[in-house]
Amino acid sequence: MNNWIDINDRLPDPGEYVLVSFENFTLPDIGRYETDSDGSGAFYPGDDDTSYVSFGIFVNAWMPLPEVYRREEQK
Repeated sequence: MNNWIDINDRLPDPGEYVLVSFENFTLPDIGRYETDSDGSGAFYPGDDDTSYVSFGIFVNAWMPLPEVYRREEQK
């Protein structure tokens, strides 16, 4: 199942942590999208204040994070 959302189709809500994919890096990462007062925005790794673009890494798609694992109680 492929639930990746192209950044040209839709962006995540600002501040929402999502799984991100990159044009020029093979592994996905957990990041967030933030907007500026002028309406522009960028993706940031985790809680970092430096955007992926500043590291030369370009996000091309994202998907919501899965729910955290919770062990089912035995009956």
